[in-house]
Amino acid sequence: MKENKTSAEKVLDVLNVLLKNFAVGFTNGELAKATGLSAPNITRYVAILESAGFAERIPETDRIRPSHKLAQQAVAILTSLDEAKQRVDASINRLTKGN
Repeated sequence: MKENKTSAEKVLDVLNVLLKNFAVGFTNGELAKATGLSAPNITRYVAILESAGFAERIPETDRIRPSHKLAQQAVAILTSLDEAKQRVDASINRLTKGN
């Protein structure tokens, strides 16, 4: 990890690690090890992600994972891509009808 990263970049580093294990999540210590950030920084960055709705605690284990909000956004992206593909396919069909 480069040393001159902004706080925003470090928060995104934490989020990128969280995205690698949605089901089980991570402890603060695991996040610190994976990112090279200190435990106090992990606590601060996770709090930022939680307050923005991008991370949540797993109630049974208190581990941290990406929030369901991110999963919902991923589904919305896939839906949008599918709709775009359908429009492209319809255009291709119209253009190739008569050939």
